[in-house]
Amino acid sequence: MQDVYPNQAGKHGLVILSKYPIVDKSRLDRPGQPYWQSLIVAWAKLDVDGREVNIVGAHMSRPFYASQQKNDYDHLTKFVQSLTGPVIVAGDFNAAPWTHKAHKFSATTGLGRFNTFVPTWPARWKALPLVPVLPIDNVFVSPQLTKIDLSVGNRLESDHLPVVADIAFVD
Repeated sequence: MQDVYPNQAGKHGLVILSKYPIVDKSRLDRPGQPYWQSLIVAWAKLDVDGREVNIVGAHMSRPFYASQQKNDYDHLTKFVQSLTGPVIVAGDFNAAPWTHKAHKFSATTGLGRFNTFVPTWPARWKALPLVPVLPIDNVFVSPQLTKIDLSVGNRLESDHLPVVADIAFVD
């Protein structure tokens, strides 16, 4: 994949791959967690043909860790609100689109959600393929961006199906 997406930000299962140059990058961690368990956000600012776009890869805590998941959403919301310019937030939100958490995140940040009810999890358990039933992987974008297409990709080496979004600037 490095031939197609030579630019990378992030580590430990939360990685942004880009064909466009990365002009800045960072990460947001859960306070008090070991480094390998702390990553909430991988962030990259891309130069897309002279226009900057913020890409945020997110992985929220599971819902049975309610307090930690709430804190993750609070940290993600504040982080997104601190960004300027177009923003794409994509990842494992561990919350279905009809939950209060997903609605609140969208309303508070002003980002629109693309993946609404397409199931992405669980795609497998160990080596056993499963039929996904929950739409917990989503793509949110700022008003400067619009959806061209959104689909769910083929099974990879994850317990989630990938969400593939084609996004363009609104001109």
